[in-house]
Amino acid sequence: MRFSACSLVALALAAALPAAHGQTVKWPERAVRIIVAGGPAGGDNFVTRLIAPKLGDQLGQQFIVENRPGAGGSIGQSTVAKSPPDGYTWLLAGASMAGARYVNANVTYDVLRDFTPVSLLETSSFVMLVHPTVPAKGAKEYIALARAQSGKMTYATLGAGQAPYWSAILFNNMAGIKSVEVPYKDSAIALVDLVAGRVDYYFAPSAAAVANKAKLRALAVTSITRSPAFPDVPTMAEAALPGYDMSVWRSIMGPAKVPRDIVVSLNAAIGRTLAMPDVREKLLNAGSTAAPSSPEELSQRYADWIERFGKIAKQAGIKPQ
Repeated sequence: MRFSACSLVALALAAALPAAHGQTVKWPERAVRIIVAGGPAGGDNFVTRLIAPKLGDQLGQQFIVENRPGAGGSIGQSTVAKSPPDGYTWLLAGASMAGARYVNANVTYDVLRDFTPVSLLETSSFVMLVHPTVPAKGAKEYIALARAQSGKMTYATLGAGQAPYWSAILFNNMAGIKSVEVPYKDSAIALVDLVAGRVDYYFAPSAAAVANKAKLRALAVTSITRSPAFPDVPTMAEAALPGYDMSVWRSIMGPAKVPRDIVVSLNAAIGRTLAMPDVREKLLNAGSTAAPSSPEELSQRYADWIERFGKIAKQAGIKPQ
């Protein structure tokens, strides 16, 4: 079996998770915080606030959600990377963190070196939405339209490095089209402009896409399998671009060198939380699927996606800003 350089680094990281040397760490003995590197709205906040009280109930201490937005997420992410590895500071980390260094010059951390992987939480799709006046019933038709109007079609993002940005960059690059990026600070504002017809398309979170089903047309989803929230909408790979995959996922990470006993304890609590019927139902209603993992599986996932984002950035000519 062949492994990439990133994969080998990830496996080494997983193997290097600190052992307890036969001793059990007593944890937690006080409140634990989970940092969300974004504002109080959006999917990251929703998922974190869904699981935090469940974790607190199981582990006997309060899990506090703390929002640390700014600099494309690097403020909150760097805060966790620099925190003591004592199990009292964790990060709600998304797939976009694997690509942060390719677009954000402020990123100084190394995902595989400076964080301890704990568990994957959920996976979901983003949905390519267009205004009903756009004369395209599917992704293939939209590509033909965009090629005919090269440089004139517009797309909304939440800024470089976020999931809508990567979804659009991969779409434009694979489709061979040129479109104009319109960055927004908030997904709700982007959707307002999309509904008003001021931008042509937007890769929206599943929950937001569900809420706007009556106002906008869904052309495709970004994952390699169809979304439970949009079972009749094809994947982008099915609809127009074979090989397209920009799945969305979230995880829990800690600073480097968190003791293995603490990682194992939190990983088990996350697994139990994600098995709860009410948690699974709420995630499903938001277009997500509960997906716990081992720390080693999460480490490998980050290694694979770092490599994937690097290829996309190189092909699209993206440089850190």
